Amino acid sequence: QDDLRDIYKTLPVDAKGKLVGTDDPNLDGDVKDAIDMIDRLGKSTRVRQSIIRHAFRYFMGRNETLSDSKTLMDADNAYVQSNGSFDAVILSLLTSDSFIYRKPVTH
Repeated sequence: QDDLRDIYKTLPVDAKGKLVGTDDPNLDGDVKDAIDMIDRLGKSTRVRQSIIRHAFRYFMGRNETLSDSKTLMDADNAYVQSNGSFDAVILSLLTSDSFIYRKPVTH
């Protein structure tokens, strides 16, 4: 019996793709399947920092500013030192000065 991930209806699944425009030679290029893409993205410092920046924006409810540099670096260090724990990122963000001393949003 064929693996359903390899066949859709009667046609084989072509999971190949290409990453372009990342300005990172370790990322750009042909991708053989989803696992290859995940592995490649998972090893990228740029991708890691982008995800941490998005977590910052979500939990702070705003974009980062220059004064948030230490918070972002601390969150990145927490992720690296915890071997990739996103819980460590959240803990770092929620105990940072950027979070503790945040100002209410005014319209």
